[in-house]
Amino acid sequence: MLKKYLSALTAVLLLTLGTGSARADHLTVAFAIAKPPFVYQTETGAPRPGEAKGIELDIMKAALAPRGHTFTPLFTTYDGLQGEVLTGATDAAATVRPDNPALHYSTEFVYFHNYAILPKDAPAPAKIEDLAIKSMVAWEGATKDLGPIFAAAAAKSPDYAEMGDQKAQVAAFIDGRFDALIIDGTIFRYWAKVLGKNAGAYALHPLFGGRTPFVVGFADAGLRDDFNAGLKEIRQNGVYGVLFNHHIAD
Repeated sequence: MLKKYLSALTAVLLLTLGTGSARADHLTVAFAIAKPPFVYQTETGAPRPGEAKGIELDIMKAALAPRGHTFTPLFTTYDGLQGEVLTGATDAAATVRPDNPALHYSTEFVYFHNYAILPKDAPAPAKIEDLAIKSMVAWEGATKDLGPIFAAAAAKSPDYAEMGDQKAQVAAFIDGRFDALIIDGTIFRYWAKVLGKNAGAYALHPLFGGRTPFVVGFADAGLRDDFNAGLKEIRQNGVYGVLFNHHIAD
């Protein structure tokens, strides 16, 4: 896997050197913190040494490279992502839902497999509505991302909370403050391991239809089009899959 990952990075470098556009721009792109292996940085603001990495950053770099574009990341909370673009602080926001007509959205950037996670000995929910009787913790914006049925269940929950820091989200659930955790399965397994817990002690219930896609919101339609073209290219040549799976395998 490491050899394939290095080969993919070499391919990205060659794309950057060998191609370009009439307008090769250096962008600032907003990313949400604390959701490894997608984003490793745990604090908002500028990149921290050793933390400015993850699936999202690798794929962003690779998709911008075919048109000669580069970027610097800026880290914020999930709820603050699109605001960074709207105020002009960044040129784009990665991993958002396409819900603001003022922005220009890409094709699918990354996806998550979201689950309702409960202790293995807890009664299994058969459908999203069954979560309404449970206290729940989720990421910022989950009621929008997961649709109206989940939003209705969250509104009826005896205690529903959203957290921007997904380490804190997982810790709150593991510590017993909530009956259920709503999160991507890979992110949960990562933080459970970091917190010294066995992810196998919990049941992952696939109530949300599997894959939840996210896109990138751009201030400029031309940059969005360049990004889409690069994204299509790295999907077709296999670079996307290698970059994604490298971090998952870790």
